[in-house]
Amino acid sequence: MEIEIILKILLSAVLGGLVGLEREISHKEAGLRTNILIAVGSTLLTVLSLKLAENSAVADPGRLTAQIITGIGFIGAGAIIQARFAVHGLTTAATIWTVAAIGIGVGSGYYLISLLVAVFVVVILGALKYISAILDKQKKPFIYIVKTEDKARIFFDIKKVIRELGIKYVNANLIKMKEGFEIDLILTTSDNKNKEFIEKIMQLKGVKEVNSENL
Repeated sequence: MEIEIILKILLSAVLGGLVGLEREISHKEAGLRTNILIAVGSTLLTVLSLKLAENSAVADPGRLTAQIITGIGFIGAGAIIQARFAVHGLTTAATIWTVAAIGIGVGSGYYLISLLVAVFVVVILGALKYISAILDKQKKPFIYIVKTEDKARIFFDIKKVIRELGIKYVNANLIKMKEGFEIDLILTTSDNKNKEFIEKIMQLKGVKEVNSENL
């Protein structure tokens, strides 16, 4: 019986390492060691949950497993960073959550499904990185000079537009003027999104003028 548990943990370590290796190569925060530990920990807790339920007529094997998802949610939230005009780490958080699910799958005895999901995750992450690289070649840096009224709310509205359009933030500079603010933004985007960004910014209440130039 213990041999089976050891084999499950080893398989979980391999699958977690498979995903973690791709993250390590991509120089992400949650790399090889983190993903292996999450997969192994999830597998062990799942196995223990099932074993404890076997020895009790009232125990629910799903309760301990459910706590894994909750705990991983906190870890994933810690991987998400909001840096001024952009949010980073969403893919890392989603990967951590999926690796935990793979560990639960192995611990529950669904080996083939767990293997296929691990391979699928690696393929998806690699393919998306390749597609993103192609799309990035079509993007150009733009500088925007936004003149606004003296209202603090306008900064949150501009950040919301940037997030909605999925524009890559590079740099920002805020200058206090006599009659409001001047916000200098450097964003990397396509020509179409550049036009869409200007249109949306001009519709914001408090924005007086927007000038854009391709660097």
